[in-house]
Amino acid sequence: MIKTKLLLIITVFACMGASIRLSAQNLLVENKVNPIGIDVKSPRFSCQLISDKRNVVQTSYEIRVSDNLQDLLKNKKLVWNSGKVLSDSSVYVLYKGKELQSNTKYYWQVRTWNNKSKSALWSQPASWQMALLNTTDWKAKWIGPGFIEDSIMRPSPVFRKEFSINKKIVSATAYITSHGLYEATINGQRIGELI
Repeated sequence: MIKTKLLLIITVFACMGASIRLSAQNLLVENKVNPIGIDVKSPRFSCQLISDKRNVVQTSYEIRVSDNLQDLLKNKKLVWNSGKVLSDSSVYVLYKGKELQSNTKYYWQVRTWNNKSKSALWSQPASWQMALLNTTDWKAKWIGPGFIEDSIMRPSPVFRKEFSINKKIVSATAYITSHGLYEATINGQRIGELI
């Protein structure tokens, strides 16, 4: 009977130790969720650490980055792997990998270790897309309303370009800049956030 109780107590403590987890959630790049148009050549990563127990803190982290989601999940062809870093930092961790390319989408994950030497599973993947980083990346031509801006009150001009696409669109990015406010639409539906 005493052996049974002792075995039960040891099993309960073993299960308690194994259940202490510290997971990384709410991944951010430059304080944004899955942002588009990041123009910082070494962006900063942040995440929120979640544990179901008290007195659990991060002691290490590892970040991995790829320009292909499947490669990231398979841990191959990475553009950066920080390796296990002994640090309790979970905000503004600086990217230190290969040079990031303009107009490229990157995927990243993080995992942590806690003060009980338990490693967490990899976080859910998050992403960010780089902006056009160099002036030579811009291939567009400026368009204008056809009159010189002056003090005369005129209605806002509308610029429209109609085109057809015969292939399935996997991904598209519109780089828009303007003097003042603008609203972009596709097929009559507003896209993105009003800037």
